[in-house]
Amino acid sequence: MGVFILAGYQQSLSAHIKKALKQGQDQFNSWSWELFPSEKRSESTILAKQVDGLCRRAESHGGAHIFAVSSDRQRQQIEDQIRRHFRFRWLDSKVVGETGRGEFAPLIEALSTATTEETFWADHVKPGDSASPLVLPEIFLAKRELVDIWRLSESYNNQGHLSAAADLIQRFVREHRRRIDNYRNTPWLDDNSWIWDDDGPRHGTPDFPGDWRYSYRLPDGFHFDVTPHGKTKTSFVDAAGRRHPLPQKGYLNVTAHGQIRGA
Repeated sequence: MGVFILAGYQQSLSAHIKKALKQGQDQFNSWSWELFPSEKRSESTILAKQVDGLCRRAESHGGAHIFAVSSDRQRQQIEDQIRRHFRFRWLDSKVVGETGRGEFAPLIEALSTATTEETFWADHVKPGDSASPLVLPEIFLAKRELVDIWRLSESYNNQGHLSAAADLIQRFVREHRRRIDNYRNTPWLDDNSWIWDDDGPRHGTPDFPGDWRYSYRLPDGFHFDVTPHGKTKTSFVDAAGRRHPLPQKGYLNVTAHGQIRGA
């Protein structure tokens, strides 16, 4: 099916975890696995300096899903650096820790449940191409009933949320793809009257991992040409909250993560 990376567990558990995963392999819904331990022997955590290596490991497996373990209070910062690029979920560190006592069943059961959910996510939520609504950055102003599309798509341990995300993806296309004069394709139109054209000439590639969106590798040079529609606008606010004046050409190159190309 795919590959998940079990990441961040303390090094002292390495042999136990490897044994547990080999024992439970046939319960992981045809998913393969990779191991990426913490740099600390006695603490489950992903250090900031490990994030790039972890993301590159995910890239090397075609966008592997990351199942992370951490007892660090700052772990949200690690998640925020990864989750919009690669599918990400936390595992209960206690379940992982029990392998150190030879108790493998709790981890195997947790991974079986997780891979069942991840299979649904891969089939119904993950972007299949650059036309997916999830390739749009969160600064795209969606209709009120659709604004949770990104949050629900990032959720886990909740099949209802993922089913709702799959439904919103279909509705999003119907509501926000619009035929507009002078456009050969049907671009996105947000509720703030910005046209997001994803069919223009492709040029430039963002630095890694900006070329990944939810475990989907963006096409080389992919970006949106963002142009005001109808209303007079003179500036655009990016994902970091910075305001950019609209250039004379009338549009801005915006990445899938809401950054302004060339800014």
